[in-house]
Amino acid sequence: MDDEADDVSEWKKLKETLTVNKPLIPLKLTMLLYYGASSLYLPYLTLQMQQVGLNIEEIAIIYSVLPFVTCVMPPLAGMLADKFNRYKLLLIISVSSAVLFHTLLLHVDARVSPDRSPVRNITEIPTLGLYCNRTGTVLRLGNESYLPTGTTEKLWLAHWTPSECQPVACTDYKDMRMHLCTPAGNCTQITTKSTSKLEVELVLGPSTLPDIKDRPTITEYRIVALQTDQTPLSAALLCNCLIQCPLTLLMPTDTVDQELNFTLDDAIKETERIKHNRGFWIYFILRILASGSLATSFSMLDATAITMVKKNDGDLGKQRLFGVIGQAIFGMVGGVVLDWTVELQGDPDYSLLFYIADGLSVLVVLLISRLDVDVERMESGNFVAGVKRLVRLIDVDVFIFMMLLLGTCWGFIESFMFVFLMELKANSYLLGMTVTLGCVIGVPFLYVSDWIVRKIGSVNVFVVAFLTYCVRFFGYSLIWDPWLCLPFEALEAVTIHMMAVASSMYCAAAAPPGLLATLNGAVGSVHYSFGRGLGSFIGGILMANYGTRNAFQIFGTGAGLAGVTYFLLHRLYLVQMERLRLRRKSERIASIIASGEEVDDEPEEEYIIPPDNLLGRRKSCF
Repeated sequence: MDDEADDVSEWKKLKETLTVNKPLIPLKLTMLLYYGASSLYLPYLTLQMQQVGLNIEEIAIIYSVLPFVTCVMPPLAGMLADKFNRYKLLLIISVSSAVLFHTLLLHVDARVSPDRSPVRNITEIPTLGLYCNRTGTVLRLGNESYLPTGTTEKLWLAHWTPSECQPVACTDYKDMRMHLCTPAGNCTQITTKSTSKLEVELVLGPSTLPDIKDRPTITEYRIVALQTDQTPLSAALLCNCLIQCPLTLLMPTDTVDQELNFTLDDAIKETERIKHNRGFWIYFILRILASGSLATSFSMLDATAITMVKKNDGDLGKQRLFGVIGQAIFGMVGGVVLDWTVELQGDPDYSLLFYIADGLSVLVVLLISRLDVDVERMESGNFVAGVKRLVRLIDVDVFIFMMLLLGTCWGFIESFMFVFLMELKANSYLLGMTVTLGCVIGVPFLYVSDWIVRKIGSVNVFVVAFLTYCVRFFGYSLIWDPWLCLPFEALEAVTIHMMAVASSMYCAAAAPPGLLATLNGAVGSVHYSFGRGLGSFIGGILMANYGTRNAFQIFGTGAGLAGVTYFLLHRLYLVQMERLRLRRKSERIASIIASGEEVDDEPEEEYIIPPDNLLGRRKSCF
């Protein structure tokens, strides 16, 4: 009979495992589509920034400021959601805002026209070429060529190809030497084997070189000064022996004076500069709003998922699992679509990815409107007082600080991991595989993450995450083959996926009723925005001063020390506070936080997150 009972029990457990939690199906689809939509455009935002006309320096400025500015919006939205008990409304607003502002980025234009020549309308004048020797250079024209009066002391444009130059009084081609020399005596050699067209600006003067005899059918002008892109200062063209080079002279064909052309050109350049600066600031503001809205939407979606999971007795990790699946599927779709646009029109069209993400986001908004979210309300009714009590919780403050340190580690890897792999000569295929591997390994971990967190506790998961970061950092610093990074990339399952589940479950257990979105928004902001920016900033300084490998080792040492410190601090001090709060009945949590009163252990008490028994002690997500 006992064996039959055990068999029935095992069958019921298996059946429960395979049963779909129907009330959570809209949440799963929301996670799948929204994380998938974000994976369509987030990896290509930097490339899209270049496409609209921003340069590398401006992109660096935006990325350095963005994390610190956008970290304000998630906790602010969480406070509003808790105060007015409007999780779904705030989630819909944040998703819609993220879609709107990211789409508006496509319509920013900061591009400038290519550099214009000082003369707008030009025609080519054939010449007999320039003749160069040790004393200078002259330009020779035949009778079929004509230059207007006032030619001398004016700036002209010309071009020639050095490889077409011929020796006139040189013993051999190998003896030909051409130099551009400034008045200060600094000379730059021109390679006579170069087949590239050399564009120059030159000033003509009435003179003749003594080596060339006067002919009545030939007009000669002395080249007083010559300037190229490589020699910004006026220079003289000198040769070690007499050399002749075919040269094409450019002359204005309209009646507008050349000085007027320069004035118009300066005005056009000023207009382009104003247009570029205006485009930069518009993009900067829109990007702040877009990134802030996106961070807020992810934070609110997590808070909504926690609330629904608690109500419907589900697992948070299994809901996040669908988000990872969405990223893997639509990330691949985005790559295929982008390759298709390149084959079709020659250049990648990122706007198509943005518009596909917009369509998916519309479906997400419709699904969110169907979610059944039951928000806990504060018993005290005083939101500000509840926030103050939450801030005074020492264990929660330490938890937020540790999330900041974990975010710093994550930000360093996100910012400089690919840089390090490129130093090791990694190919694009390997870079893409690192992202895919993290998602694939994260799937089974997310499936059992709730069980793991309840067994060992959230704090222990954070400690393991710190130690795993330590292993990753030191592992990266010791490899010389870029493919050896894959085992360490697989550890993302702990440092990112399982850590995120543990963080959400900690917030669910620690937040008083009615303050879940506030705490979750603050934690998400500290980790994903401020922590990431801090990791990029500190990592850049360390890499610049100590090198890439030493920077990884310094971060590894810091991660290991942080993990050990948090473990000891929690075991010796913080655990008592958390046990006290978890013994309280869920309907009395707000008053317990306010008064700190003691109660006796009661086996029938309720918990926010049901605890598991481990080593005879009552355990929870803490």
